[in-house]
Amino acid sequence: MRLILVSLIAVFLTGCACHSHTLPKHETTACMNYRAMMAAPMPPDAMHRLQEKCTASRQ
Repeated sequence: MRLILVSLIAVFLTGCACHSHTLPKHETTACMNYRAMMAAPMPPDAMHRLQEKCTASRQ
């Protein structure tokens, strides 16, 4: 019983230690719009314009 308890505590602590706490990158509105529309059926030129707006907004 003690072995199971120690094993569970070890697994829990290992899991908590392995979780990376990186902050998400700041996304611009243009990039969020581009990612939202990636799965939408759109003409390639419209998708390319959205991608260019995303790239331009990051600079």
